[in-house]
Amino acid sequence: MKSREQLLSEAAEDCLKDFYKYSIPKISWEDFLEENKVYNKKYKEWEKLKDRPKIKEFCGPKPYEFYYLPREILKDIVDNYINTYELDHQQELLNTIEILKNYCKEPIVDKYIDDWTDETGFHHPGYRGYDHPDNLEKELEKILHNTSTARLIQEKFFEFLDMAGEFYNWNRDLNSFNMTVYLGPSPNSNKQAVIDNWKQYRNKDIEIDEEQIKKEYYGDDE
Repeated sequence: MKSREQLLSEAAEDCLKDFYKYSIPKISWEDFLEENKVYNKKYKEWEKLKDRPKIKEFCGPKPYEFYYLPREILKDIVDNYINTYELDHQQELLNTIEILKNYCKEPIVDKYIDDWTDETGFHHPGYRGYDHPDNLEKELEKILHNTSTARLIQEKFFEFLDMAGEFYNWNRDLNSFNMTVYLGPSPNSNKQAVIDNWKQYRNKDIEIDEEQIKKEYYGDDE
């Protein structure tokens, strides 16, 4: 069985593959990895130089700086992976807090209904039912003998739950995933910079049609 770390690593790589599936210019993931190997080889040569020139003069821009993807599409791809792999645990915590608050207002508990025989002699088997005890505010009122104080204590308790939801952040997986795909070899979202890189470092004029990218990505949904 694969570990959580392995699954997230594969998800991040698949996400990067999707980036380049829609980027301009087009490039396969395998070819992109080859470009990275060439760049890394040049980088190691640069590191060995005694008097190092500026890194871009020797190595050129990093491979991802030659490929363009609109920010909105890049973010949409990432969000799809976050939803698929349920990485946003912060939202889970906030949802749980809302469940707790609603339960305090309208509690419900299991209650077994014993079997019984009605007046016609028909025997009814026992079954699992439910009961609705008094809510938190009413229980506090019984203890304090004061309705307004009971309501204030419940409001303060809900306030503390909301504070906990804002403070605790269990999004280690989400943060790690975002750092990998956003700060890693993701395509450049600066269209002019990509065009300039191709002209200056590869002596090639390229055109970027954003509408074509959106059409390929969104299809008929736009």
